[in-house]
Amino acid sequence: MWRGTTPTHTFTLPDGMTGSEFEVIYITYSQNSHAVLEKEKSQMLFSGNEVVIHLTQEDTLCFEPGPVKIQLRARLPDGQAVASNIISTTAREILKDGEI
Repeated sequence: MWRGTTPTHTFTLPDGMTGSEFEVIYITYSQNSHAVLEKEKSQMLFSGNEVVIHLTQEDTLCFEPGPVKIQLRARLPDGQAVASNIISTTAREILKDGEI
């Protein structure tokens, strides 16, 4: 992921599970063991078993160049809490900082 860009991240849930059924859902992005960015249900789109997030330039500029970890956590109406595996990516350096 390049800093200062507007990527779309799509997360695929297990078969039979839809994101819209979650009572609470968060996707957390962290660097150096600190949460840098968090998206909640109102900031997500749901299509079948996919959860889609559109990041802004402001969002991606929150990251320093380097490793980024991503995890989805959610709670179903019956109280069951679930978490995804941790996904790793890299925030890539840009030469001209800031939004364009």
